[in-house]
Amino acid sequence: MGIGSWLGLWFGLSIPAILAMYLLKRKFLDTTVPSHLLWQRVIKNLEANRPWQKLQNRLLLWLQLLAAALLVFALMKPYWSAADIGKAHVVLVADTSGSMSARSGSAQGQPGEEKLALMKRMIKDYLEHEAKDGEITLLGMNVEPNLLISREKDRSRALQAVDSLEPYFGRAAYDETLSIASALTRDETDAEVVVFTDGQWRGEPDSVPFGVPVKVMNVEAEAGFNLALQQFGVKNGAEGKTAVAVVGQSGGAAKEAHVNLYGDGKLLQTENAMLAPGGTATLTFREVPEAEVYRAEVEEADDYAADNEAYAFSERNETARILLLTRGNLFLEKALQLTGAEVVKMTLPGKEGEESVPGGAGRAAVPGNPPDLVVIDGPAPSFTAQDDWKKLMDRTPVWTVGGGESKIDAGGAQPKLENHPVNQYASYNGVYIGSLLNRKLPDWASPIVSIGTHPAVIAGMENGQPRLSFLFDLQDTDFPLSAEFPIVVHEAVSWLTGSGGQNLGRHTAGSRVEIPVAADAVSARWVAKEGLAKTLQVPEIQADANEKGINALQQLPPVPGLYVFEQRDREGKVTEYYAEASADPFEGKQGTPNAKLAAIGQTADGKDVAAGKAAEVAADNSRGERRQTPLMTLLACLALLVILVEWGVYQRGRSI
Repeated sequence: MGIGSWLGLWFGLSIPAILAMYLLKRKFLDTTVPSHLLWQRVIKNLEANRPWQKLQNRLLLWLQLLAAALLVFALMKPYWSAADIGKAHVVLVADTSGSMSARSGSAQGQPGEEKLALMKRMIKDYLEHEAKDGEITLLGMNVEPNLLISREKDRSRALQAVDSLEPYFGRAAYDETLSIASALTRDETDAEVVVFTDGQWRGEPDSVPFGVPVKVMNVEAEAGFNLALQQFGVKNGAEGKTAVAVVGQSGGAAKEAHVNLYGDGKLLQTENAMLAPGGTATLTFREVPEAEVYRAEVEEADDYAADNEAYAFSERNETARILLLTRGNLFLEKALQLTGAEVVKMTLPGKEGEESVPGGAGRAAVPGNPPDLVVIDGPAPSFTAQDDWKKLMDRTPVWTVGGGESKIDAGGAQPKLENHPVNQYASYNGVYIGSLLNRKLPDWASPIVSIGTHPAVIAGMENGQPRLSFLFDLQDTDFPLSAEFPIVVHEAVSWLTGSGGQNLGRHTAGSRVEIPVAADAVSARWVAKEGLAKTLQVPEIQADANEKGINALQQLPPVPGLYVFEQRDREGKVTEYYAEASADPFEGKQGTPNAKLAAIGQTADGKDVAAGKAAEVAADNSRGERRQTPLMTLLACLALLVILVEWGVYQRGRSI
């Protein structure tokens, strides 16, 4: 029960007014007069009557007081408050991003509890008290929206789905998940969306339109701090190897950070730095011993453990060997030499068909020392598709430039570039390309440079080896005269030969990476070696495969740490590639709520919903949206009924 307006009490002055009227009213007595001679005496008695006489028990008085009291109570706008029985369809959006794995209380020396565990309890309590009879849909956040259950009526299954929620440390699909929730309730009238989050939200949540009420339930946790290894790398120098680590913190007070450097699991050095609130520091480790895998680790305990470690791999010192098959191209040859690679040129027959390769009959001998890259300038000679040469091409990165197929006019239009390592420093501004090869794209190819609707440069993976093709002859362009040409050649060689290393580098957890899968590989898997993945005992993950074999594009495991991608061939030989899965840096920014998130939190009347605190939630089992039933109309009807009864009493002459 509640009161909507206390101003209605002013009408309560009508009650003493009614009482005063009865106190001041002249009262007349029914008198039996046996003779007209007694009239004079009766009149004298009436004239002697005075007000302020004692109130008598009169039905009309009590009816008037009751009507006045009902009107006063009705003007106070009373209402009856009760917990809402819930909507027919409730869509729960659970923030399962990496920040939900953070613990509170570490700064005060307490173990703390994960925000994800707090959120699970909140969701279960909401299911028990606010969504008793409705259908439940539960959405989580991975690299894509994760639909765990849809329109589930069985509460036991819904609770099991809540228990299955796990943090995702990669780049979570925040607004995409909201869009799915909006789409699921677009054509519904008796539905609601409830978002459970810690408030740390990437994107523009207020840009997602909703046609149903939305609640935002914040998981209230004690503010803490986070130490993060933002960058880490090892490089070769004149005085040996040097490791550099950048460490930062998101706490509100100065903090000293100690960073340990490990090489192949052995502690090598320790450096420390004092960090200002929200500041960063660069630590340098000099004369680092040789190791295959280096690990930097923050020594202090903090609230968010996913970014406390970082890995780096030794640089390859070997010089790449490039086999150039050409009919003569000085610009390409010099650009390849500028990359620092060892270039071996094999001159092909000229246009007239003269023979200039060893082996006779246009057939060249396969190099005894296999190259790291084969570059074919112009049409590929026929012997490259035969016997030992074909085997060499299948297991070696290949870059083709131009060819002898039919051509189409490119019109000199400006090329359009896609995001690719070969295009990292390229723009092709001012480059004229007159014609393109009219070639059907192979299955492995994806255009990385296009002119209009026609691809100009294609790249991809075939049989686990990188492939690159320039679909134009350098003689038909002025590209070799451009300052970008040697840069593009350098990036192309780096991309083509880099895949042959023993590491895949650092990537965000859950992202997809290209892996050189051998053509004879029969199985492959991800194995956790170090870091949070090893601590959480992440099980082995089998590699993605299809009917053609193991895919070259693989998805990294979703938990940060050091992994090994193991592939096994038919003879049982195992090839390993190291890869680091790192947490999304955004998730480590503790205590940075998105102010736009509150804009989507609204009840049915459009008012913002304040985030409920955990203590208030535990104290009030019927928290959340409550239904208010107004009583003003009922009371007004009762007052009218009393007035009608009063009029009937008055008509019967019972007023005095």
